[in-house]
Amino acid sequence: MNPDIYFVSFMIGIGFTGIVLHLIRARKLREQYAILWLVLGALMMALSLFPAILDRLAASFNVSYAPSLLYLLAFVGVLFLLIHLSMALSSLTSRVIMLTQTLALQEQRIRKLEQRKPQSEENFMRVWTDRTEMDDKSW
Repeated sequence: MNPDIYFVSFMIGIGFTGIVLHLIRARKLREQYAILWLVLGALMMALSLFPAILDRLAASFNVSYAPSLLYLLAFVGVLFLLIHLSMALSSLTSRVIMLTQTLALQEQRIRKLEQRKPQSEENFMRVWTDRTEMDDKSW
């Protein structure tokens, strides 16, 4: 690769990491998801600064064209990110279902209590009027 490409790749890595840090600071990205992105940004910067690492890795895996190994690693990394995000989405879906069911049960309970309330008010008024009538008769 041309050394200018390394510099551009390093600057993209810095920009990417800066955006991730800004999103964490603005509370638009949670830390548990940001760690993966920060690791990816650090990896981009490391490979840009030390491209010989990629060449050595390619030689150790008998890959003749080093950028092919980079694409393969990027593809596998994206697959792991997708699996992680799918797991997080599944967990959130389960929590939403449980919260919705809990809310429905609470609403049903409130409706039942509201239906009983007028009856208890009627009973209270009936008892109150009976007592006042008894008090009036006692005079």
